[in-house]
Amino acid sequence: SLAQQGTVLAMLRADTVNTLAQGRVAQYLMSKGRELNSRVLTALAERVTADPFVKVKKMIKDLLVRLMEEANEEADHKGWC
Repeated sequence: SLAQQGTVLAMLRADTVNTLAQGRVAQYLMSKGRELNSRVLTALAERVTADPFVKVKKMIKDLLVRLMEEANEEADHKGWC
């Protein structure tokens, strides 16, 4: 349905915003780490950019898209019958 598609799109947008913010934070930490010659800050910047759930998030998004497509096909089929 249209509401479900809107929810999926909102989730995708939120993830993009989070990724952009995560990149800005990593950049800031890296620049301050270099400026202060801090190994801890540069290491933290590297950890911020590494997202261990990237594959899981992608699998969930792909599953949601596939389920939405199947639901739309089923609705079209029921409407046609």
